Amino acid sequence: MRVILLPDAATFLQRTQLFRSEQPYLTNVMGSTATSVAAGLRTYEKMAWWIVEDSRGAVCAMMMRTAPHKLVLSPMPDDAVAPCVAAVIEHDPQIPGVSGSRANVSSFLSLFIEGAPTSLRSRVERSVLVYVLGTLQLPAQGDGYARAGDEDDFEFLLRWWRAFADETGVERHGLEEGLRTSINQGRVFVWMRNNVAVCAVGHSPVVAGPSDSVVRIGPVYTPPSARGHGFAGQLTGAVSKNLVRQGMGVMLFTDASNATSNGVYVRLGFEKVDEIVECVLELA
Repeated sequence: MRVILLPDAATFLQRTQLFRSEQPYLTNVMGSTATSVAAGLRTYEKMAWWIVEDSRGAVCAMMMRTAPHKLVLSPMPDDAVAPCVAAVIEHDPQIPGVSGSRANVSSFLSLFIEGAPTSLRSRVERSVLVYVLGTLQLPAQGDGYARAGDEDDFEFLLRWWRAFADETGVERHGLEEGLRTSINQGRVFVWMRNNVAVCAVGHSPVVAGPSDSVVRIGPVYTPPSARGHGFAGQLTGAVSKNLVRQGMGVMLFTDASNATSNGVYVRLGFEKVDEIVECVLELA
């Protein structure tokens, strides 16, 4: 196994194209982040883009670090874990944590803590389920309609995006910049009832592959005063329908502990394919 640190996001996208097409949903976060960076739409304090090549020179794993965020791992074979740990310890030993499939993260952290220059321990900060849309099952038409978000919505959407971050524990870095870009690119939608916005749904940039393209839905946010009326299901269904019509594969993440949201997505036709854990590293 050979771990290679690539020079930029564009090279990362090109070198990982085939691997990402084989793992389109479990590499989506890395693909959408790299797509935004390569297009000049996002930037970070520090960035690192790794690939892992097997004995035949084929990419079999990838890693991404966009500081201040955690290291993100793709699915990887067991014998790729140790070389990946060694590469990260050499290049970026101060990572704040690791995100990825539970088994990969557990193996990685075990070796990383053993080889790190300081005494560390890990803690699971968040567990999310990965859902992929099978056959879309739209709910019965509810009260209201969907429309695209626009610049006039920015202030209340920013409050909602911040509330979503507070409720779910996702990181806030780049939140305002990301929301503005999403609105400008037509990736935010609002459910209107009696001319009042009651729910909002965003989605990631399209991550293109050789054979398919994938979009990740999120955030999905309904303010507390409007919950319990099915608005999130209506709007997520409407956004999903539009994406499916464009030929996209549709996925989303949801909090493993939130039975209500999980139920909404299952009824829409989303199917669980994996569990992602986000672990923080702390001084022992």
